[in-house]
Amino acid sequence: MIDSKVERDARSEPLDALRGLAISMVIAYHYFGFKFGIFGVNLFFVLSGFLIGGILLDGRERPGYFPSFYGRRAFRILPLYWLLLMIAPPDHWGYYLLFIQQAAWLQFGFPVHEPIFVTWSLALEEQFYLILPILIFWLPRPWLIRVLWGGVLLAPAWRWLFDAYLPHPSWLCLLPGRLDELFGGVLIACLTRGYCRSRTTWAILALIAPVCDVVHFALVGSIAALSVVGFTCCVAVWSAAITERPVMLRPLIWMGRRCYALYLFHMLVYAAVLKLDAPFSAFIALLATCALAETSWRVIEAPLIGYAKRRFARMDSGPNRIIGAAVMPDR
Repeated sequence: MIDSKVERDARSEPLDALRGLAISMVIAYHYFGFKFGIFGVNLFFVLSGFLIGGILLDGRERPGYFPSFYGRRAFRILPLYWLLLMIAPPDHWGYYLLFIQQAAWLQFGFPVHEPIFVTWSLALEEQFYLILPILIFWLPRPWLIRVLWGGVLLAPAWRWLFDAYLPHPSWLCLLPGRLDELFGGVLIACLTRGYCRSRTTWAILALIAPVCDVVHFALVGSIAALSVVGFTCCVAVWSAAITERPVMLRPLIWMGRRCYALYLFHMLVYAAVLKLDAPFSAFIALLATCALAETSWRVIEAPLIGYAKRRFARMDSGPNRIIGAAVMPDR
């Protein structure tokens, strides 16, 4: 029998709507100049930490822990990603294949105006996927919580250091500086599973990074106080996770379930449409991107997700069966 808690976390309309809101914000930022849309990436990171963390926490004692997780992630992420790299082959493509394109960018410059630059967040998430399963599998619960909080509390300091000593925008694109959002999502998953002994202590810890970021911004003002945005996104994800009633926001839910293709290809489509010099280019690009995402979902993504569930089923055995969840790379 499917565990209702895991099922709700993995595929719930409130969380799908949040994913849809996140990708809508990102597209609005790139297509229509909505300046706050960039914070959709922050929401994606928290969602990824929450959903992936929940899957790993519930599956840590089951056989096939690593093969199931990495097998499903490979079938979910790699086909469309490889397709993007074939359509728009980047410079230093070997780095992209290994999801370490930040290393090339630090050497040769950040291609912020190229459509392929959107893969920075996917690369960061793939790096996160390498470390989180190991942490959850090997660390006892008390030490896991300490490490997660350590990553959250140190993330602002990493961003300050990256901004001071590395090229712009390293502070946005390197993993240590985004752990307050990714590990924050994992901590929400821990909270909903009863790992928290003192909610007061956790609430105090959750406020430390935002307060420090605000103070740093007031004194220096060089980079945004991302911890405040991350904290807000954590509250939104936690609220969606405990929501029992379905959210009747069908367009957002549709976008949330097809957000991976929307994320990967929206800038490529936009660049192609701009070359046509047609009126209402942004709206034409939006319609084309949605049509492409729907086609991708039906022809590529859904069949591969179904195959991966059957192929890597060992983690699904037992009374608390784990469901393949859609995370930030499900954009």
